[in-house]
Formats: sequence, structure tokens, C-alpha cells
Amino acid sequence: MTSTPIASVDQATQTTLLAIQALFHDPDAQAKKRANEWLSEFQHTSEAWQTCHTLLTAPEAPQEARMVAAQTLRSKVVYDLAQLPRESVLPLRDSLLQSLSHFTNTAAPAGSRAITTQLCLALADLAYQLPEWKDVIAGMVDSFGSRVESVEMLLEFLKVLVEEAGNSRIPLSSAEAAERSSELLSDQRDKVLGLLEMYLSAQGVTPRVQTAVFDTLRAWLQAGEIDAGMIAQTRLFQFSFDALANIELFDAAVDVICDMIHETQEVEDNQQVVEMIVPKVIALRPVFDQAVKDEDDDAVRGYCRIFTEAGETYRQLVLAHPETFLPLVEAIGQCAAYHDLDIVPITFAFWWKFGQALSKLIRRDDEPAATPAIYAPFLQIYANLQDSMIRHLQFPQDGGFTNAAARDEFRAFRHDMGDTLKDCCAVLGANVCMKRSYELVMAALAKGDGMTWQEVEAPLFSMRSMGAEVDPSDDEVLPHIMDMLPTLPRHPKIQYAAILVISRYTQWINQHPTYLSFQLNYISSGFEIQTDDVAAAAAQAMKWMCKDCKEHLVPYLGQLYTFITTAGAALEIDDRIEVTEAIGYVISIMPPNDAAEALQRFTQPILQQIQTLAAGPVLQGREELTPLTEALEQLEAYLATVSSIKPLPPSCQNTAGAVYQVLDALIDKYFASYSVADRVCNVIRRGLSFFPFENIRPIMSTLLDRLNVSFERSGHPQYIWIIGKCVGLFGNAVEELGPAAADIQHSFATSLERVTVQVRQMEVSQGARAIPDVMEDFCQLVLAYVMRAPSTVRATPQLPNIFELALASTLLPAGQTVMTALELIEDLLRSVLATNGPTDQPVLQAVVQQYGQKILVTVLQGIAQEYPEDSQDPVTGIVKALCGLAPPETVRQWISVALEGLPGHVIPASSKQETLQMFDRVFAEGNPELVKSALRVYVRTARRARDRRDRMSNTLSEGR
Repeated sequence: MTSTPIASVDQATQTTLLAIQALFHDPDAQAKKRANEWLSEFQHTSEAWQTCHTLLTAPEAPQEARMVAAQTLRSKVVYDLAQLPRESVLPLRDSLLQSLSHFTNTAAPAGSRAITTQLCLALADLAYQLPEWKDVIAGMVDSFGSRVESVEMLLEFLKVLVEEAGNSRIPLSSAEAAERSSELLSDQRDKVLGLLEMYLSAQGVTPRVQTAVFDTLRAWLQAGEIDAGMIAQTRLFQFSFDALANIELFDAAVDVICDMIHETQEVEDNQQVVEMIVPKVIALRPVFDQAVKDEDDDAVRGYCRIFTEAGETYRQLVLAHPETFLPLVEAIGQCAAYHDLDIVPITFAFWWKFGQALSKLIRRDDEPAATPAIYAPFLQIYANLQDSMIRHLQFPQDGGFTNAAARDEFRAFRHDMGDTLKDCCAVLGANVCMKRSYELVMAALAKGDGMTWQEVEAPLFSMRSMGAEVDPSDDEVLPHIMDMLPTLPRHPKIQYAAILVISRYTQWINQHPTYLSFQLNYISSGFEIQTDDVAAAAAQAMKWMCKDCKEHLVPYLGQLYTFITTAGAALEIDDRIEVTEAIGYVISIMPPNDAAEALQRFTQPILQQIQTLAAGPVLQGREELTPLTEALEQLEAYLATVSSIKPLPPSCQNTAGAVYQVLDALIDKYFASYSVADRVCNVIRRGLSFFPFENIRPIMSTLLDRLNVSFERSGHPQYIWIIGKCVGLFGNAVEELGPAAADIQHSFATSLERVTVQVRQMEVSQGARAIPDVMEDFCQLVLAYVMRAPSTVRATPQLPNIFELALASTLLPAGQTVMTALELIEDLLRSVLATNGPTDQPVLQAVVQQYGQKILVTVLQGIAQEYPEDSQDPVTGIVKALCGLAPPETVRQWISVALEGLPGHVIPASSKQETLQMFDRVFAEGNPELVKSALRVYVRTARRARDRRDRMSNTLSEGR
């Protein structure tokens, strides 16, 4: 192998070494960042070929430099092979082969495995682009197949060769890729299969090599170049099953067997090999049973994967030949019953798929059909499965978890098991399953003092999980369950589960209203237990009860009023809000006059509390402000749930103004409190939707002025948000009224100007990144104006500042804000400026002249770097709009400035020129529709460069 002394290398190589040194060893983060960017740009250059060759072959080169060189060569083979003269490509191949030989010999330095992986990838990607290389596999076998130390590398090459067939980054047409894949893979499959068979049983072969054989076999199998039928004709088939007895090969063998099964999904086309696989799989039952007995979790997991893969793939065969496949389904049932809860979920997909197929044969319209006797064992397996799931649902007897994450993981797992319980319902029928859960509760209760709360809670949870499968009109099982609930022990965990059962079956209760009184009392009793979870469950149940049974609950409003104003006042705020929403649902279905009276009755104490607090001493700190903010939250909940009362009774015509007087005094006093601002603005937002425009109009100007003043004094974005809601809800109505609404039009215009001035001052003094919420809400505000009051935007003298703020928003790290800002800029250019009349041309010309270049530079550079992936459409709209608003030569100059400002690692120099040429075509043909295709190519180039950088970073991280 030709090598170059590191001391005699050229300046470019020395610079590269310095950058690599900084990347790996410099403690300064900025120095690392600069080094990474330099190396990323260096990757694109033609000089990188020779530099990487030098680093790879220099004997004194540090290992990380060799790693960078190998990864860069792989990247360049994929992206930049066209940089080399054609006559240099074969020498490149030979150089890579020499390097492989060097890094696989016995004297290779530590860490060479990661380098050989990159070299194998480079050679594989080169093979697809080098049709002159005819004997790829044969040549690799001749060069490396007889050397013990290089066999693993050869197998890895064969593995990545077939995996890279699907690499869309390799610049080949579909026809070229298909032709070359045929030559490299399909025509060589027999040779590869024979090679794998030979290595698997070669004298002195190690488990490590055998594992590599399995890995390579899987790659060819998954790619479809080798099928299970071909494997079945070799010793590889039997060895795969025999290898299960070898602990070092067990996992690899499981993977291969599962893949063989998976690749025979078209059973009719693979009948012969399926007939070979199935007996082998079923014959694993004895060793599986022993693994279960020995509690060998790793072995059970592997066998479980094989059984479930076979069950899913051959489920139609299972139904066609139930006697033959019954042991397989029984084994999967054992897996589902196993104590290790990491193994149990492996079976879930099988129960769903098999259950769907089985239920079509044995059930009609949720009623059992005449079930053939041959399927009866499967029904028993599903019945046992339900028992297994309910047993797994039980919380640990010691009541503890190692940490909060383990507790949360178990709770999430319980819901997954709930889905499997639904599968049991699909097969057995919901009533059968609900009855079984009921029986388990009763059996636990019969134990008396020997009962544990877990034995009751788990089947109660199962009842809730199966709720979606139960017929709301059922009169067979649910009445027994509802009658059972009062007899349950007063244990917090049991009462929590029981209340949630009620919550799940409120639709059933709606059809059986005789249970309402008891259920309401039982739910209310949950608020008396000094446990947050039970109170939360009771609040949730109350909400669903009132939502689903609201027609039956109007007579209970008095009882609900007493509760919410007494015991309910002591609830945690989240629970109180759920009860408030529950009451709101009942009020919402009442006749307008009755609803208005009821709403006034329930909200008057809250308004009185707010008014008293607003008039009292200034509250300081979170704790003192809590009663005020909670009262506002409760008021909002009523308005949100009732939504509106139509028609609004005459008695309520002045209500909006009266309520606003209370809120106005509150804002005036607590404008600086973020929490108060947040809650009071939410109330105003609901009020704007609740009341018709004619009720809001008298207070609109006063409200807008208060919001403007409060924002100027505090900088809180909620005030901008509400101004935007005012414009969004009533802007059209105001524009239609014209001079008749001149006062509100003036308030709209004044608000836009005042907010823009204030936000601009904040952005200049603090920076946009320090006020992201303000920037987001400002963009949303102006969008509301553009959509509902465009004449106000056209007339505002603040248009330049609006553009400045929108552009600043596109530079924020928040994807949603960027998208909002881009949408705003596009709408401003299209909907506002583009529709100016002749008298507004100076405004149009001034804005385009002042901001055209800045807009184009910002969005073109942004979409190439940090913008969200779905930003291409608004950016396209912006560029198209500017192409229509400015002369072609001006737009071209702007584009050129944007491209020049991008570093080479973001967009290579050659791609910048290509982008300009594509826009030249846009201008030459006068067709702005071509902008979309030009930007698509531009974005694709930037993403390829980014992908290249990311792949380099990932590879280097893995190789360290």
C-alpha cells in the first residue's frame, strides 16, 4: 500500500488535520463548530479526494483523521463522483481496496472496524456507479475470502452491497439502478448463498463469523434477493433452527427465522417452504416450555418472537387447520401470561390480527354464531388471555415502583393491555368479557379480609378499558355491575377505579336514568376522600355524566349549585373546572331564558368575588393572587362550555358591558401580572364569542384602548392576542358598516399602530429571541388585520415596521412562529401591496425598494438552513410575489446577494450557480410558475448538503 509520511503532506492536508484536531480535541465549542463547518465545506471540494487518500494512507495519521477521510470518501462517492475524470474511477476503486486490505490485516490499529465499514460502503456505492467493474463479488471473495482476518469484512461488504441498492442518494436513473442491481445482486444470489453456507460450517468458524453470516443472510432476505425457498434448499435452513441451542447465536438465529417467516406472507406462493417452517416452529414448544419453567427471560423473549411472527403471518392457515396450529396459539398464550411485562406486548399484534380474522367466522353483529367445535379451543385461549391481562393489570403488591418513570411506564402499559382486552371482546363478545371481569371482582370480595385492593381494582380497570365495545342499551351485565358498585370497599384505589367505571358508562346511564341519583351521590362521595386522584376521577366523572346525561340532569341543577358553592369550593382548581364544565353542559341545553337565568345564578358569586378582590388591597405574589386567577378560570369555563345563548334574552342586553366594567377595573389594577393578564384575557376571548356584535360594539373602543395601554405598560403578549381576536371576530362586520362604524375603524387603526410601535421598540431593545411569544402573537395579529381589515393595513404608516418584525420572526427557533411570519409576509405582498390602487403606488414602490432585497435574502437563506420542512410553499409564494412586484434584473441581483451570503457547507458554489441559472430561465420565459421548481431544486440541494453534514457527524460519533 502506497503511503505518504505525515510530515511531508501539502498545506491543504495540514489544514484538514488542524480542523480534525479541533473537532475532536478542542474544548472550545465555537472552535469545534467552526472546524465542523470547515470540514463540511471541504467535503464538497475536488481537492478532498487527494487529501482523504493522503490521510488514509499516511502511517502516522491519527485514527480520527483516517475515520474522517474514510467517511468523506464514502460521501464523495455518493455525491461527487462526477468530479473525477472517468479514467480515475478505477484507480479510486483500487485505492479503496488497498485500504481495506490494510485495515483488516492483523497489524491494523485499534478502531479500524469503523473505518472498514465506511470503506465497504464507499466500495458498494461505487460498484453501482461503475459498470466497468464486472466481477465485484467474485473479486472481493478472491481478495478477502481466504484470509481469516478479513472474512468478517467481506461479509459486511456483502451486507451493505445489498442494503445500498435502495440508496436514493446514488445518482442513478431507475433503469440504471435496476440494471446494475440485477448484475450485482440477482445474478450473484446463488454464489452468495453458497458462500454463506460454506462459511457457516467452515472448519474453525467462530460464533462471531456465524453471526455475521446470519446478518448478511438477513440483509439479502429482506431485500428480496434471496427468498426463504432458496434458503430451505441449503444447510442454512436447518442450521438456523439448530443455532437456537447456542446461546451465542440465539438472537441472530431468532432474527433469521422471524425474517424467513415474514418473507413467506404470500402463503400460496411459498407453500413448500411454509410446510417446512411450520413443523420446525411447533417443535420448539418443549424447549420453550422449559425456558418458561426456568424463567429464562431472554430465551422466552426469542421464542415468543418466533411464535408471534408465525401466528401473525400464518393466521389464515391457523383458522384453516386449527388442530395443527393449536399448539402455536397456546404457546403465544403462554407468552401473554408470562410474568415479564417486557415480553407480554410482543404478542399484542397477534391477538388483534388473529382476533379480527377469528371473529368474522364465529360472530355476527356482536352475537355468537354457531361456533364450530374446532374453534372452541381458541375461544378458551382468549378467555385465558383476558384473565392474564387482568392479572398483569394489578399494581405491585408492595405498592411501590423503583422510580416515577417505572410507575408511568406501567400505567401506559395498562392502557395497551386494555386494547388487548378489546380484542377479547371482539372474539368472545363484550358481555362475556364484562361478565368475567364482574365475576373476578365478586370472587375477590368473597375473600373478605384476605382480599387485596389490587384484586378488585384490576378487573374494574378492565371494565373501563372495554367500554367502547359495550352496547349502551345492554340490560344483561351492566345493571349487575352498577348495582355492585355501592358494595365495594371504601378504599381510595378501588373508589377511584369505580368512579372511572361510571365515567366510562355515562352513555349507558343516559339510557338508564334510574341510576342517575345514586351515581351522582357516589361520584360526589369521591370529593370527600382526601386523595387527589379520587377527587380528580370524581370531577372527570361528573363532567362526562353531565355532558352525556344533560337532558336528565336539569332537575339536579339546584343540587349542583349547592355542591359547587360549598364543598366544590374546596376542590383543587383542575377538579373545580371539570365540575364547572359539567354544570355548563347542563345549562347549554336549557331554553334561552332559563339558561340565562341559570348561568347568571352560577356566575354571580364568581363575579362578586372578582369585583371584591379588584376593589380590595393590591394582592402580591402567586399565593395571594390564586383566588383571583382561579375565579377567572372558573368564569371562563362557564362561558366556554355554554358557548352561547341564542337568542340572547332582553334581560342580558347590558350584561356584556356590566361584566366588562368588572374586568376593566381588574386589568387596570393588575395589568403587570402575567397570570392575571392570561386569565382575564381568556375570559374576554370567551365573552367576545358568547355575545353578539351588537352587545360588544358599545364597549369595543374602550376595550381596545385598555388592551393597548396594558400592553404598552407590561409587554405581555396576551393583550395583543385579544386585539387580534377582536379584529378576527368583528373586522368584517366593521368593514361592511363603513362610516357607520368609524369609531371602531379608528380604534382598529390606532391599535395596529400602537402595538406595532411598542413591539418594534421591544424587539430593538431586547431582541426577538427574548420575546418569542410577543413576536408570534404580533404576527397573528397582523394576519387577522390582513384577513378581516385589509384597508387598515394598507393605510398604516407602520408598514415598514411590520415587515421588519415579520422578518425578525422568521429568524426565531420556533417553527410555528416562522411559519406564521412567512404566511404574513406572503399575505402582505399578495393581498395588501399587490392590490394597491394607483394612488398607493408610492407606498408599494417604497416598500418593495426598501425591503425587497431583505425579504428575499432572509427567506432564501432561511429555507436553506433552519426553516421547517413545510416552509417551501409560503417561501415560493413570497418569491413569486416579489418577481411580480420588482423588475427581473433587480430580483436576480437580490437572489445573487442571498446566495453569496450562504457559506459553502450550506450550498456548494456549483449549486449556487445552478440556482441562478434556473432563475434566469424564470425571468427569460416570464413565467413565475417556474419559481416553484427552481426553489424545489435549491431546497433539495441544501437538504442534501445538510444530510451530508449530519451523516458525517453521526458517523464520527459512532466511530469514536
